[in-house]
Amino acid sequence: MTIPQTTPQHTAAQQQPAPQQQPAPQQSAPHQQKYQVRLDQGVAGAARIASGAHVVVVVDVLDGHGLLSTADVLAAVAAVSDAGALVLHATAASSADVARLVLDRQAERGDRAVVAVVAAGALDDDGFRSAVEDVLAAGAVVDALAASGIDFSSPEAAVACAAAVSLRGAQSHLLTASSSAAELAATGREEALVAARTPAAVATVHRAPLVAEAPDRPGSARAGGGAPHGGGPHGGGPHGDGSRGDGSHGEQSEPA
Repeated sequence: MTIPQTTPQHTAAQQQPAPQQQPAPQQSAPHQQKYQVRLDQGVAGAARIASGAHVVVVVDVLDGHGLLSTADVLAAVAAVSDAGALVLHATAASSADVARLVLDRQAERGDRAVVAVVAAGALDDDGFRSAVEDVLAAGAVVDALAASGIDFSSPEAAVACAAAVSLRGAQSHLLTASSSAAELAATGREEALVAARTPAAVATVHRAPLVAEAPDRPGSARAGGGAPHGGGPHGGGPHGDGSRGDGSHGEQSEPA
């Protein structure tokens, strides 16, 4: 198991009075902005951590529960992400592929890539509900990134990673026993559960970068649309077991 690195965080900066109504924030949460790997939940959480991220990973394991479909969540998260961000849909099974894509993005940039991992959760009539299957799968993504050397993670990302690693053997049971699975079963949509038991090992590119990165130094500018993934398989690397991929961009000891 590779444990993401994290550092003590200053909390004194969070001294603003809470607003009466809580609209979806449009700025990075101050306590995660310094980290290379960030994690939050839901579309509002994506708005908190997506600013400045070069890769945004939406983790939505079960489609069809709550008021928003996976497609709805992906569209909403893409809308709050930077135009230059690569937006992916992933599960625990495709976590190693996500790490590979992030390494590819770093190679394109010639610099480290900031990753925002979003556990989709569910939007119900009474508000947002955290989905345990999404949190654990998001933690598996963080673990795969750490195994690839991308381990300057926020405390939120580190906690989800530790949960995913410690509960790895129970994830199948936790998926079928979750509130999301119960909702699907009660509404006759068991096919979504069947699909979730055999997930793809390849992450889906929802949106390639829309703009080229600013040429602020020689050799760093790249055309925005050239995501190398292209939706095809990457060969036989194992997923979910901390495989390191083919790159070594792990010297992430300092925030940008």
